[in-house]
Amino acid sequence: YDQIILCLIHPNKATMKVLLLFIAISSSLLCAAVSAFATNHSRRHRQLSLSSVFGSDGAAESASSMMTSSLADEYAIRTQSDRPNELRWDFVPINNFAEEQNNAGVGTLALKALNSCGHHMAQQERDAMIKKHSLQCEWSKSSANVWSINVGRTTKETDDGNDFPRELDCVLSRIMVQYALSKITTTNPDSEEEAQKGDDAILLHVTLPLPEGLGCQQISLSHENYDDCVRHLFTPLNSEYAQLELVDMVNNNGDVLGSLPRPYVHTFNILHRGIGMIVTNKSIFDTNSNDTGGKSSTPDVYVHQRTSTKRVFPSLYDMFVGGVSTSGEDATWTAAREVAEELGLKRALRVLEQGGDNNSLDNPLSNELFQCTICTSYNRCVVSMFAYTCDTSSETIKWQEEEVAWGGWVPYDVVEVAGKLSIDRLKEKGVWPGTGEDDSEDERVTNDESEAEMKELKSKYNIDEQQEQPWESWDFVPDGLLVWVAWLKWVEGNADIL
Repeated sequence: YDQIILCLIHPNKATMKVLLLFIAISSSLLCAAVSAFATNHSRRHRQLSLSSVFGSDGAAESASSMMTSSLADEYAIRTQSDRPNELRWDFVPINNFAEEQNNAGVGTLALKALNSCGHHMAQQERDAMIKKHSLQCEWSKSSANVWSINVGRTTKETDDGNDFPRELDCVLSRIMVQYALSKITTTNPDSEEEAQKGDDAILLHVTLPLPEGLGCQQISLSHENYDDCVRHLFTPLNSEYAQLELVDMVNNNGDVLGSLPRPYVHTFNILHRGIGMIVTNKSIFDTNSNDTGGKSSTPDVYVHQRTSTKRVFPSLYDMFVGGVSTSGEDATWTAAREVAEELGLKRALRVLEQGGDNNSLDNPLSNELFQCTICTSYNRCVVSMFAYTCDTSSETIKWQEEEVAWGGWVPYDVVEVAGKLSIDRLKEKGVWPGTGEDDSEDERVTNDESEAEMKELKSKYNIDEQQEQPWESWDFVPDGLLVWVAWLKWVEGNADIL
């Protein structure tokens, strides 16, 4: 330090070399410390997110408190743990529930199966369920720093002759292994300490299904963060997939069961996490502004049309911004990221990056408003809903030309009627994933009053009743319409909204 002070008072080549050397060493030590903190924080975050559904305090919960459910492929999954060191998943064909909901769409049927499998059942009711397949995961400590995790499978013969998908078996068994890993590292204090001692602190011997039969993998927790551990698990199945973006499989409560490469979510229509967001030009909580003779006290909603070149739902419209949460990503960050990527509105993302949150005065993004679960034949998602208030005087919407063909501000009541008409058309074609025409709960969204509402709307905006408007024929993305139904129900139950 004397040399540094001397160099500052009487700089020369020798003293400057000392100063530069000091700066280099200090920078190196600081980077190492930051890197170590980030790595430890990342691993700890993964452990907590993986074990959140089951608790991380080490207490042994009762079997009834651990009964949850999820969805994958053609099956509802009933998850249950009868003992502290085991987990069992029973696979029930979703079509088992068709008789109770004869008029149900594919989404409603999946939701019925999800909810039925996710609550405590009497033994007789449980036995009556036709379980086609089961996976059981058990783990135990072999020695001081070695754990064994074993996943076994049981398949019941059925008359249809269809075998349970082997690849699905391989994928979901790795989700179960992650549950075991979270329990090992969060309910065993010794293991938590061992994980930080050295490169070979905890060694895992994992026996689980592979495409060609049972196989064994060895994993060391000490020199891998949790995402790397997940990628290690999936590498034997598909090394290319294992390096792609990871997302979270969730249960009926939206709690994380484990992570997997995103392509598997689409291949097997696995229940996962995502966000939906309505973008308005004034707050949805401000219902009094513009209530002095204007056309409406409600805000305008930003509606956009997908390009004709999109692989999924080309040329369809959407009243929401939506997206999938990456593994371990907080829903608020997903919402801020998606609206920045899709519409170029980056104010919320900047607030979060600068250490603010949803309660910051300058953050246009709301807190999470509600959650809903939407199911279609290609997408099953627990959606966290947000609202974004765009300040049109200082923010400019900029969308990517390859993603969006058109976008504009549309009065809220126009979006309401356009959405109802779109749902009616899907029902007429027999492809609406929600409930059927005769379901009274769904009748509140689409009914015979649509035409009358449209006439009233045209009168309100001085439009000739005989003049057809573009929004009358807007076809919205079905997933978005399911979220829209949930949105309308939420608004109806909150008097201070809109």
